[in-house]
Amino acid sequence: MPLTITKAQVGSNEDTWGDVTNAALDAIVTEVNNNADGTNATTPNMTSFQVGGVAVTSTAAELNKLDGATVTTAEINTLDGDTSATSTTVVDADRVVFNDDGTMKQVAMSDIKTYINASAGSGSVTSVGLSVPTGLSVSGSPVTTTGTLAISLASGYVIPQSSQIPSTTDINNFNTAFSWGNHASAGYLTSAPAPTAAQVGSATSGLSHGAVGSYAWLGLNGTGTIVAGSNYNTNTTDLRYAGFLGTSVYVDDTANVIDNNDSATDVSGTWKAMGNARRTSGGSSVVNNRYPSTLFLRIA
Repeated sequence: MPLTITKAQVGSNEDTWGDVTNAALDAIVTEVNNNADGTNATTPNMTSFQVGGVAVTSTAAELNKLDGATVTTAEINTLDGDTSATSTTVVDADRVVFNDDGTMKQVAMSDIKTYINASAGSGSVTSVGLSVPTGLSVSGSPVTTTGTLAISLASGYVIPQSSQIPSTTDINNFNTAFSWGNHASAGYLTSAPAPTAAQVGSATSGLSHGAVGSYAWLGLNGTGTIVAGSNYNTNTTDLRYAGFLGTSVYVDDTANVIDNNDSATDVSGTWKAMGNARRTSGGSSVVNNRYPSTLFLRIA
């Protein structure tokens, strides 16, 4: 509102204050009256300005940045680092604050979408199909509008566990054997016939007396029973070479003592019995006291 002041009068004249005081008072009156309607700028000479006891430290230039602003308190608070969010369906007309090479702007989401599509590339398809290797099957292919492509194991196939996956060595060995071709057509044996007498003779011709793989007629130098298919060695039995006696009483068995050139020597190694034999006892006949013997094969 307009404001008018006058210089106080002392005595009969306003100028009775003295020259210096009168000049100062005149300047004040003139300044106030000239700006009483608020149209002329004034420059207060203040060293401090407080609002509610708090000093205002902003400069005039800083305060003038809000001149003409229509921003609300809520909008300013949104920029205040708040971590809360509101669920929003983004549409093309929505805006975001954007730094356009140093100039802050509101940019429409449609502009951002256009940029992303141009940078990433775009296109359209009318059909999407899926092919899979042997052992897998696919359903829902092709998709022409909307749908789901599903992959599953084909019938008869399984996914092996890690412990079932062959090692590199196993694979290399298989590849080596596979490179030999069809084993059947190559003439590899698939079964073995019984050897002929000539083959046995040829295979055993180099065997020494009592060697592994050789046969011998052996007997137990004492009581006991020999069971076909069982293994015997001199660690547990008194096993010796047995001979046939040329007497008329027993021409096909051993006597009550093993009687030949090797009868005093135990055989070495492990032998498998090819037949059964047992010692009979009782009576006065020597036959009833004979020692058991049969054919053996040395296996170790």
